Amino acid sequence: MDFLSFIRAQWENLPILLKQEHVSGGIFIITGSNHGIGREAARHVAQLGPARVIIAVRSREKGDEAKAWIESTTGGKTIVESWILDITDFASIRAFAARCDAELDRIDGLVQNAAEAVDRFETNAQGHEISIAGNVIGTALLAVLLLSKVAATARKFGVTPHMVIVTSQMGFTTPQATELVDRGLFDALKQENLSPMSDRYAVSKLIGIILFREMAKVFPASATGTVINLISPGLCNTGLARNSHSLTWRTQVWLLNLLIGRTPEMGSRTILHAMMAEKESHGAFLSDCQIKEHWVPDWAKHEGGEALQKGIWDQTVDPRKLKPQRFKRRARSGLKGPL
Repeated sequence: MDFLSFIRAQWENLPILLKQEHVSGGIFIITGSNHGIGREAARHVAQLGPARVIIAVRSREKGDEAKAWIESTTGGKTIVESWILDITDFASIRAFAARCDAELDRIDGLVQNAAEAVDRFETNAQGHEISIAGNVIGTALLAVLLLSKVAATARKFGVTPHMVIVTSQMGFTTPQATELVDRGLFDALKQENLSPMSDRYAVSKLIGIILFREMAKVFPASATGTVINLISPGLCNTGLARNSHSLTWRTQVWLLNLLIGRTPEMGSRTILHAMMAEKESHGAFLSDCQIKEHWVPDWAKHEGGEALQKGIWDQTVDPRKLKPQRFKRRARSGLKGPL
């Protein structure tokens, strides 16, 4: 992908591809949905009239505000619920997944949009740097814990659920981070000096892309009935740099958004596309409401890329326990490493 192509894509008027028939009777979970593209995606889905839309947010107050906004802009035609989830807190993730198991009879769509973008080193309760904890480990943990429920939805209701991972093509700008795999990836990323914080957001997105491409390979749609895909929404004016302490970085992001940034609503259309994309999108990289596998660099594909994927996957989960043929029983016991 060259920069001119990126700019042209940013100015496109993207289609709204998700329709009522894609969501009828379903339950949809969207994380990081109290603002930005997550909230806009939740609004679009609620407008189509599914059974329920669950917005997963860190703050009860902000969740209630987002819920009220969605209901007021859609006429209250759908049940919208605000559930607490901190994607950087593994206990919060486990509690959220347990609640899903107890209270939901189906999950037709899981959109993992919650993300962390920081430029100062800080850790979560388990000692992982915050952006790695949220954008990689926490996102993987939630996906693994909910996969059984999502796959059961496919079997029971004869539908094709989607697990959508919101990522960024920025990840492909930091290939040097893959060198940390041989050192023990997650232990290495606990150390501030081994990966500059100025690159950490992009690094977290790269690891997430590689990890979830392998998850899609381990759990093919033919085995789970579930489409797992990854989308880059492009540059959206959603406050990406709001937690930055760098005036230079905040200014650069502000200027880029002024010139070519998508509105949150326009960016959310990329999520809607991923939520209805066919099985050919399983494991694929999507952007601009299209499959864009050609954006994935050669070093991340083919034999070397496959070995890299497996290495990161094996450092995240226990491949001996988390198998496609028995994941329904073992999803909760197949975790290891950082989880």
